[in-house]
Amino acid sequence: MDKETEYLDGVVQAIVHATQPEKIILFGSRARGEHGAGSDYDILVIEREPFGPARSRRKELSKIRRAIWDAPLPIDLLVYSLDEYEEMQSSLNHVLQKAAREGKSLYERH
Repeated sequence: MDKETEYLDGVVQAIVHATQPEKIILFGSRARGEHGAGSDYDILVIEREPFGPARSRRKELSKIRRAIWDAPLPIDLLVYSLDEYEEMQSSLNHVLQKAAREGKSLYERH
């Protein structure tokens, strides 16, 4: 296992420990195999509970960022609820549709 794969596995485990997500998906240039040396890791975290007044997406992102703060990889995070993910997969111009189509599953709760 190369170092980047090992680091990415560590990031996935930290996210799972912090938030118990339904899915974690790698998308973008890294998922397509078109990345360059400085490309970041686009990671989509899908959680069961919806976001709203009682549950802040911003606070959830902060919790995940704290869990992976020491990761030696450039990471760009998105966090959506399972309902949002399923609803937006059919949108032609939405990043979630692209993540669903071209993404690689890094974790899925069973």
